[in-house]
Amino acid sequence: MDNKPTKLGEMLLQAGLIDQFQLESALSYHRNVGGRIGSALVKLGYISEETILTFLDKQSKFSRIDLHALEVPRAVLNMIPAPKLYKCMVFPVELREERGGKALVVAMTDPTNLFLIDDLQFMAGCRVIPVVAAEVDIFSALNRYFPGGKPVSVLSSSSREMDTSHYPILPPSEDRLDRLIALLQARGILTQQEVNKLK
Repeated sequence: MDNKPTKLGEMLLQAGLIDQFQLESALSYHRNVGGRIGSALVKLGYISEETILTFLDKQSKFSRIDLHALEVPRAVLNMIPAPKLYKCMVFPVELREERGGKALVVAMTDPTNLFLIDDLQFMAGCRVIPVVAAEVDIFSALNRYFPGGKPVSVLSSSSREMDTSHYPILPPSEDRLDRLIALLQARGILTQQEVNKLK
């Protein structure tokens, strides 16, 4: 059996959820625009994010996690800088003790992205165990724990109920530029008139 890790696009192709043309189109979009291959497939209308998440959840290696009800310790949140979490659209969930040391459980949209996992492992200083979550849920969790891109000083039940309505929760198909513009607008850095000029 081939133990070589398979990338998300290839896994979806092998499962018959997308065809070769759709994969090539998404790869081209990904190369030109950036972002993640799963987001490219969703943005191009070839597959829904829910289908991707359900597919990954059924794979024995990956489990899906609900970020809404989690209470994450501050020490875990601080293992990777907030700007990196936003940039990679990942969310640290739990630090586990293992026989060989520690492992950080991280929610991400594409747990097959080995480059990202290696990067996170280097920053966290321990092994990273990827779990699957929707991009919009990761973004919402980041905004809950890092309002304004900064860590909250005390994580309590009140911080979970913090009003984050002024932070935009964007659908997963939005690309990074749209997300950045929305964040800058939400923080008052860009006016609506300036946003209109950018579009």
